[in-house]
Amino acid sequence: DSLGYSAIKGDPWVAHPKLDLFSGGVNRVAIEETIKKFEQREGVSINTVYNGCGILVSQIHAGASPDAYFACDISFMTAVEDRFSSPRTLSSTEMVILVQKGDPKGIENLEGLGRGSGLKVGIANEQQSALGALTVRLLEKQGLLDAVRANVRVRTPTADLLVNQMRTGALDAAIVYRANTSKVADDLDVIPIELPDARAYQPYAINKASRFPHLAGRFRDALLADDSRDAFRDAGFTWLA
Repeated sequence: DSLGYSAIKGDPWVAHPKLDLFSGGVNRVAIEETIKKFEQREGVSINTVYNGCGILVSQIHAGASPDAYFACDISFMTAVEDRFSSPRTLSSTEMVILVQKGDPKGIENLEGLGRGSGLKVGIANEQQSALGALTVRLLEKQGLLDAVRANVRVRTPTADLLVNQMRTGALDAAIVYRANTSKVADDLDVIPIELPDARAYQPYAINKASRFPHLAGRFRDALLADDSRDAFRDAGFTWLA
């Protein structure tokens, strides 16, 4: 207009907007409280689908169109990058070995997962989750894949299921994210995997076809806020944003 302003396209008006968010399961503990606060502040509902990122990517390829996607690892954002705007990496978390208290099987390190025929090891499913794909890639690079696979008893779509089986004593060890271990430190022991490939990075992106891109952007801003940053750190993530 004559004053030099121009209008921008906003989100459509609805009395109670609903945002569909796909999120890798590892992010749940860090973002649940931020979601609740955002819903109350904005007067909106966020329908959050938590799952292994392999499953989420398959659903997107099959036609699902969430307003935003918060991936377990950048590799599972790349798989659908044509659907989303430029991702923002918020955090990272390292992969670790979870063992029973005191490490009674003497696992000690990544190589230990391949020793002994009676060892019960759990890993994430490589087709269904980012953790599973990263685990196979890591073991393959270290020349340990065949030895460890011989001891694998379960392959789950999310790390939470592995942690639950560790808590019940069904497994001797499992490869999970450190962020999965924040609430079980008193019951189980964590062995670090001190290798550069043993880390996942969590990006957030907005769907190019979203009806509510501005709302999804404000939710991203809520994830970037100080209290959200503290929640990520408390959950065992490294903050990168």
